[in-house]
Amino acid sequence: MRKLAWMLVLLASGCSWMSDDKGLIVDRSGEYLESVEQPPLVVPGDLYAGRIQDTSPIPKIPTPLRPEYYPDKPPRPDAIHGADSRDEVRIQRLGDRIWLAIPEDPTTIWPKMKQFLAENGVNLARELPSEGRVDSVWLEIGSESYRDVIRTSIRDAKDAAQMTGGRDRVRVRVEPGLRERTSEIHIRHENDAFSLPAPDDLVNLETSTSHLATVEQQLLNELGAYIAARVAEQTVSMVAQDMGGGVKSFLDRDAEGDPVLRLTVDFQRAWATIGQSLARANIEIEESNQEAGIYLINVREDLQVGEPGKQSFFGRLFSFGGADLRALQIRVQTAEDGTQTVSAFQADGSELDREFGQEVLVLLREYSS
Repeated sequence: MRKLAWMLVLLASGCSWMSDDKGLIVDRSGEYLESVEQPPLVVPGDLYAGRIQDTSPIPKIPTPLRPEYYPDKPPRPDAIHGADSRDEVRIQRLGDRIWLAIPEDPTTIWPKMKQFLAENGVNLARELPSEGRVDSVWLEIGSESYRDVIRTSIRDAKDAAQMTGGRDRVRVRVEPGLRERTSEIHIRHENDAFSLPAPDDLVNLETSTSHLATVEQQLLNELGAYIAARVAEQTVSMVAQDMGGGVKSFLDRDAEGDPVLRLTVDFQRAWATIGQSLARANIEIEESNQEAGIYLINVREDLQVGEPGKQSFFGRLFSFGGADLRALQIRVQTAEDGTQTVSAFQADGSELDREFGQEVLVLLREYSS
């Protein structure tokens, strides 16, 4: 009996010892809330970092959005959506604006853009890698024939516009795209017969206009074909790693803790971007009001998207009926800092489940350009 009493005492005291944070069995169910990404590997100065490559790289995983908002279970990782055109070099248009959308990081696009200019015999007057900007020297373009596409494009455009005189130059900007590991290229043509900004003026190449729009379009066509053909070898520019601006879209939380998608573009482009995302994902738009910044849409409860009637083999095999549609309201609004915020609500404007709302915003971002 004495031995049995001692065993009961040990068991009673041992239960608390085994369940605390220092005992034999530690409860780690909440540790994910405090997890952080470890700092990157530091390469010693006597080694060339460009020669050290990870043979099995791990894709970048976004930091969880305020995981304390999911107290009952860890938040699921963001879904990965795929579009047929995500690996293509494309020309994008919005009104009078036109630019290249490229599925590569700016650090690999920067040397390709410079190589394109160099192979066409165009020297640079100014180069700002941190801004993703280059300005060509002023070119004397006459009526004679040229062997490079840049001078030929400018000559043809001036002839079509019956424009003579003045020197010409091109200004190029490479900047991050709306999604991670994507880039945009903006080109502007200037002729010094027109009024020009100050030499050190960093004109906004996204919203400004070219003196001859046909030059801009033709050079974007040529540069896009050059990059798509992979003429230049895949290289990474170390000087372009600090290219300013950052990605143009990111998931965030508002003051109430609800998920929002922030776009660092003007309202007109943000509105067009969300409309394009919905179209690419084949999401039905019931109604749209640009003045109010509202899309009324119908999405599947499982958020499976794609071409209507097109389903994978396993989807057909295990499908037992279509998923229910859910009516939502997508709002695009301008924040005080000038960025655009995209939010998801119930169709009547009431709050939406945070996790489902975040999944909707991730989908919109992945189908953006």
